[in-house]
Amino acid sequence: MQYLYPLKNIFNPIQLFKQKNMKKFLLSVLVCSVLGLNAFAQIAKVNTSELNKVSRPCVSADYGMSYEIVEGAFKKKFADMKFGSGDKTKDGYRLFKGVTFPEISPNKIDLYYRVEDRKPNTTVYFLMSSGYDNFLKPETDSVIYQNAIVFMDKFVRDATAFQLNRDIEKQLEVIKDVEKKMKGVAKDQESYQKDKAKAESKISQNIIEQGALKSEWESQKKLLETVKAKTATLDQMDALKKEVSKQEDATAKAEKKYNNSMKDGEEYKGDLNKAESKIGEAQIEMDKVKTDLQNENNKLAELRAQLAAL
Repeated sequence: MQYLYPLKNIFNPIQLFKQKNMKKFLLSVLVCSVLGLNAFAQIAKVNTSELNKVSRPCVSADYGMSYEIVEGAFKKKFADMKFGSGDKTKDGYRLFKGVTFPEISPNKIDLYYRVEDRKPNTTVYFLMSSGYDNFLKPETDSVIYQNAIVFMDKFVRDATAFQLNRDIEKQLEVIKDVEKKMKGVAKDQESYQKDKAKAESKISQNIIEQGALKSEWESQKKLLETVKAKTATLDQMDALKKEVSKQEDATAKAEKKYNNSMKDGEEYKGDLNKAESKIGEAQIEMDKVKTDLQNENNKLAELRAQLAAL
């Protein structure tokens, strides 16, 4: 039974033809995909650029990034490689003399480097020399030129990492500002809570005070009624009038104190309502700031994930 399937294929040449052609088709797709990816990834090429009024062979690359990012990434790369600051030359180039660049050449070279802003893209030029005007040529130094092309193609990752690190630094500053705002809102909340507690305390004391002042006022009114109910002879009339007048003043003062206490109570209630309103507004603001902080932390996590994925 184990030979039935092979025998079936032998006697079915059409099926064999389909299987073989399917394998060739899949292989062709795979090869085309790889070639396509390589073609898409390659951004560097052999080019020419003018230096000291002479056209020189070079390697150039167009990066779909801002001038600031590309230049910053190359500066960091050269600093990490201990190239120093280099020397300015004509035509906007910077010369790094006698540098060791193992990714491009096994021997020391003079590297002429220029970044050109072509918004929204940026073009970078590499001119290479073995010293003085002995500029390397793609015809005789093809390996070095190919290495330079590979280096500049791969540099997309370095530039992307540079941009992500810069974005991460900016995002950390944004988070720092949001956290600072949150602390300010929390401080306001604490202040409003103190205002509320202070108003509640005054209201409690005022309620007690109102009770006492009302009792005092009622007591003075009763005394006034008592004094007014007194009888007197003609000789005692002046003294009685003075007594009534004095008691009327005492009663009026007691009433005024009670009314002032009532007004104070209304004011304290207003302070309480204001504090509670501020507390509510601060809580809404705190919730918003917390949401903002979470969103900003999510952005930071996303940037770090992108950097880790490079």
